[in-house]
Amino acid sequence: MRKGTHRVVAAIFALGLIAAACGSDDPGTEAPTTEAPSTEAPSTDAPMDDAAAETAAAQALVDTYMTIPTEIGVTVGPSAAVPTGKKVAWLACELPSCAEVGEDWGKITDALGWELKTINVESASPGAGVQEAIDWGANYIAISGSPVAAFAEQFAAAVAAGIKFSFAYNGEAPADGILTSISGNDAVYAAGAKMANYIIADSGAAANVLMVNIQLFPVLVAEEEGMKDTFAAGCAACTFDVLPVQIADIGVNVPGLVASYLQENPETNYVSYAFSALPIGVTAGLEAAGVALPKQVGVDFDLTGLSEIVAGTHTAWTSNPKAYSGWVMAHAMVLDAVGDEFAERAAGEELPNFILDDAAVAQEIIDSSPMSNWKGPEGFADQFLALWGVA
Repeated sequence: MRKGTHRVVAAIFALGLIAAACGSDDPGTEAPTTEAPSTEAPSTDAPMDDAAAETAAAQALVDTYMTIPTEIGVTVGPSAAVPTGKKVAWLACELPSCAEVGEDWGKITDALGWELKTINVESASPGAGVQEAIDWGANYIAISGSPVAAFAEQFAAAVAAGIKFSFAYNGEAPADGILTSISGNDAVYAAGAKMANYIIADSGAAANVLMVNIQLFPVLVAEEEGMKDTFAAGCAACTFDVLPVQIADIGVNVPGLVASYLQENPETNYVSYAFSALPIGVTAGLEAAGVALPKQVGVDFDLTGLSEIVAGTHTAWTSNPKAYSGWVMAHAMVLDAVGDEFAERAAGEELPNFILDDAAVAQEIIDSSPMSNWKGPEGFADQFLALWGVA
């Protein structure tokens, strides 16, 4: 029996009961005559029509997700020359994704004439790193993934000292001391919805989905909600379940946990990974355990997902231009440095992305950069430098 599965059929049935209860409340209305039950077999045309309609609706959306973006998401540069000498602390976490977010910080600060200090931290407890940045005299601190709740004391101390934060992938709402929060909850919710629509279209509205997720991160919970809500609204026959794991499980316990789940729930035909590192070792683990491979998809590809698309063991991934996100974080700092508001904040925080399911394109991306990933729209770094007036 599938555990914890969200079945939208129950919700539709409940709505039917409500509609029946509200359908006629006129006390003067006579009770309808009860007809004898039909002996004819029920028609199966309606469910088939529903699935076809759900598939078509999802496919229409998916068709808009497949184009690789070419432009950056901001157009307004600083109103004055950017001052030199600012100090930026980049807090680099232990996850591979942080290496990509931090990939271009040296290039950015060199171009601006700013000073960079890279501080290694753990995602779940970056407080000591924030304190080191405070002690160093940073003007700006950049962090990816870690929510403020994980370093609340140091965050308050930094803001009190006049230090500003640029965040990525942590879902923080606008607040004093926060210049931007790139790809926050709304954006990652949308990414989850996009992948859910892809699954609906690809499966013919007949998907039993397991999502592997680390629920420590609010943005990944938002992604989970985006998938769940999309299946609920757009796929009556689909099921959706979640396998919660921890950071320490990546590449160690996740393969066995997924294999065990699939053995217990053999009807599962899709596994979706909340971000790039989660499928490390899973395909090999499933093959070693003799478990038939489901279709594997995910949000936020990197070399792992791209390589498996090339190999044919993964079906599709959404992009996530993590290097590009660093430039948007820096853009917020640049505007602040001249006293400008980030008027395009909402647009800037929505990262350009697409869904990739083409092996040839996946190989091109692998070959395109030192970290074998899609960094962002072609020429995006030059577009930012020109916008800042430092090209």
